[in-house]
Amino acid sequence: MKEQQQVIELQRHKFQVEFVRLVKEKRICAFIGGLQGGKTVAGADALAELLWVEDIALPSQSANSYPEVWILSRTYALAETAWNCFLDRWGDMVMAEKERKDYGLYRGDSNVHWLRPGPRKDGKPIRVRVRTTEDPESLRATQNLIIAWGDEAAYWREEAWLNLLGRGIVTPTRFIVTTTPRGKNWLYRSVYLPSMNGRDKTIGSVTCRSIDNPWANKEYLDKLRLKFGPQYAQQELDAQFVENSGLVYNFDRALHQRVPPSMDRDYYELIVFGVDPGYGDPYAVGVWGRTHEGEWWLLEEYYKARVTTDQLIPWFKRKAEKWKPRAMYVDKRRPSDFLLLRKNGFPAYVNSEFYSETSKRTVMPMIRLCQQLLLQNKIFINVTCEWTAEEFETYHFKEVDERNSGENPIDFKNHAMDAMRYAICSVENIPQDHAIRYRSGADLSPKAYGKKKPVKFLTAQEHLMILNKQMDEKEKRQGRKDRRAGRALAVA
Repeated sequence: MKEQQQVIELQRHKFQVEFVRLVKEKRICAFIGGLQGGKTVAGADALAELLWVEDIALPSQSANSYPEVWILSRTYALAETAWNCFLDRWGDMVMAEKERKDYGLYRGDSNVHWLRPGPRKDGKPIRVRVRTTEDPESLRATQNLIIAWGDEAAYWREEAWLNLLGRGIVTPTRFIVTTTPRGKNWLYRSVYLPSMNGRDKTIGSVTCRSIDNPWANKEYLDKLRLKFGPQYAQQELDAQFVENSGLVYNFDRALHQRVPPSMDRDYYELIVFGVDPGYGDPYAVGVWGRTHEGEWWLLEEYYKARVTTDQLIPWFKRKAEKWKPRAMYVDKRRPSDFLLLRKNGFPAYVNSEFYSETSKRTVMPMIRLCQQLLLQNKIFINVTCEWTAEEFETYHFKEVDERNSGENPIDFKNHAMDAMRYAICSVENIPQDHAIRYRSGADLSPKAYGKKKPVKFLTAQEHLMILNKQMDEKEKRQGRKDRRAGRALAVA
């Protein structure tokens, strides 16, 4: 057949060929490519061959519906570009207007297209929707999604990807991803790493650098690499997942997230808890152990919103019996939580803090200490501590120019990071010449409220007298200005 012959005649480089083959074997498959590495062509060809070769059946309750394919990107313009690439290479699969009318189908809007049934057993046309992921909640519709092709997925919000995955609960949806990397974000964690370490056999990936495209201009790439600089070139040209420049910590899951050397309390020199209470925000607790070699290990974590300290007292008792901590360091801004833990017999203390040269900033000096320990490979976290790992990969400075690079990080998704600081910095290398101070006093005792002064309400007469006085003062000031202006004019 003409379409089958076209599969053979279309040009592809070896990485595109490998990706098309892998897409037929994996439920989720990603083409991680550098600029002009052939991502869009690989996605278009993979989509076409899935539709042509694989007979993905709809569930019985959706038998009267048409199967759907979604082509998605972060903007409509990019999604339309992906559709146009499919149209250029596989235009024979798209129904013409007359053919749609013969089937009784109507296009609806410019973002809906219809493909011929091809060799599908059900003989049904396939509806293609071109969509944006700007509103993740809009991706909750339809039970009939057989294939989703996500272009430039590294730039999506994670909620969009999660909602898209939800379409495959009943229908055996297949997911094609084509993208350039963008930091070690959710795509790195949820798709790339599982495909590389073999933890999830349903996920696969192919990586293709810009220079791997046999039609690329090598001399131009060399010039572009110089303009981009090392880190940006690694991401955009070499298709590598590199750290975002604005991240607070240089955390690498492959290096810093491991199985602890022991889960036995006696293995560690000391155990401390870092406690960052919350309610609307997550309540974060880290169980940190320091080895005799000076390595810090996060052994357990607690991370949940809408809980209070009094609700967690049974949990704290179980963990205290297991780990026998030397101390529990609690956010100094939450003295009520510290006092409640104290009341229940726990070795609770407010977190220590030390100051920068101005004696005002306290966060960055403690962050610098944790950064140094991490760079020295002296901070590790348990493979089960996903919340802390995620915060390591999202905790960042404000994305502005270099003048603000030393300012405090953005106060968002930092609860496990705060708990880490409380634990480590309260016992590790606090400068002796920096006195530890607390805003509410050394004993954290609440200050007594003084008697409120009675509020005096003005009478109408008193109010008018004040207005008259203000007007008199204004006229005097204006008179002085007029006299100065007259003298200046006379001199001239």
